[in-house]
Amino acid sequence: MTDRSERGHDPRGGSPLSVTQEQLWLLDRVDPGNASYNSPMMWRLDGRLDPEPLARALETVVRRQEMLRAYVVSADGVPHQVVADEVPLPLEVTDLTDLPEADREAATERILAEAAHRPFDLGRPPLFRVALIRTGPERHVMALVIHHIVSDGWSLQVLLQEVADLYAGFVTGTEVTLPPLTAQFTDYARMQRERLAGPRGEALAAYWTRQLAGAPVDLGLPGDRPRPPVADFAGDRYVFQVPEALRTKLVALARSHKASLFMVTLAGFVSLLSRLTGRQDLLVGTPVGNRDKPEWGPLVGYFADTLVIRGDVGGDPSFRELLGRTRATVLAGFVHRDLPFRALVEKLQPERAANRNPLFQVMFILQNIPARRRRAEMPGVVMTRLDDVRATSIFDVRFDLFQFEDELRGQLEYSTQLFDRATIERMAAQYLALLTDACADPDRPVSALSLGEAHADAAGFNDALEEV
Repeated sequence: MTDRSERGHDPRGGSPLSVTQEQLWLLDRVDPGNASYNSPMMWRLDGRLDPEPLARALETVVRRQEMLRAYVVSADGVPHQVVADEVPLPLEVTDLTDLPEADREAATERILAEAAHRPFDLGRPPLFRVALIRTGPERHVMALVIHHIVSDGWSLQVLLQEVADLYAGFVTGTEVTLPPLTAQFTDYARMQRERLAGPRGEALAAYWTRQLAGAPVDLGLPGDRPRPPVADFAGDRYVFQVPEALRTKLVALARSHKASLFMVTLAGFVSLLSRLTGRQDLLVGTPVGNRDKPEWGPLVGYFADTLVIRGDVGGDPSFRELLGRTRATVLAGFVHRDLPFRALVEKLQPERAANRNPLFQVMFILQNIPARRRRAEMPGVVMTRLDDVRATSIFDVRFDLFQFEDELRGQLEYSTQLFDRATIERMAAQYLALLTDACADPDRPVSALSLGEAHADAAGFNDALEEV
């Protein structure tokens, strides 16, 4: 197949948004300037970085990936995405080497926070920016910030890898030819709309209507404060380590039940939520990639969507039985994952409220992170991923597990309107205690699994487990 640019494709006529893109556009119309859907990625760059080939690499990728030139226009209330022929290079370079060294860190944090939180105007491209900060002769910090409407987590890695490959070619004088793109995200958006309008869309809607019939749409997770009338998305995060001994047992438990690590850790999370809320029937969200065709893999675009998992703890099952239920629910859900979350909400019409997400309020994610995504290299430069500086939380709690080659790390992103940090630290400790007990005796009823000390600190719990 030939490159789309060679097939007479004219992006200037406008294309439909995908269903998930349209949801973000509607949210932006309700609350313009909300930066909650900014996706930042931060890197420390050690070595001799040359900004000029970096800029050339960015320009090349922007020409290659349509979504980096896309913006949204509305005609009679109907949004379309338009791809500009050219956009300004969104590289913002700041040199802090004239500042006293003691002041550089604070200035760097201030610039990174501003880059991450500055709103995008969805009607003006580009919908991403790159902030490059020089903090020393061979020290830089780089922030890539992109609006979710044109990207997802996979897209960030695609963008970074293409920039790194091109930079290497420009610096060394070696010709780098990226594989031609045989499709663009606008093709996916059109395909999605066509699919949902046909029999497949009807079958998907029927499945999810049956699957979620009668499910409670409010989890009722106890907070430290009453839920305010309107969510402000203010948030914070807590990071913890899963002990290696526990990680190894979780992997073995998954293997023995022909399940994935995601299924085991999700069953643990469902168990914990049931214990904390007293609910036996509950809903949890988890993302899906939706890149099931080879041509979608190398694209920047918002392919990801949300799958709703119904946790069933009825009858006080053993953890082994709950894992079996979770496995079956996850497998069936992934078979029917093509129905966008927004279409699901429109179909089910749950009671809506300005202070909570519809259908579910907690998200559970397990991400497999290859080693190269934690630490990458360009010629003369070592790149190390930094924690981003967001202070937002779209959900009450978002529970991430990051699976590296030899470790498992957890992160709880939470609403500070609802929870104190001590409560979230305790939740992490309870989760680790519950999983440890489940691995020791998977036939024990979920209601009998230990949550550890009532006020256990997750860091202290980690230390204690490491000593065993």
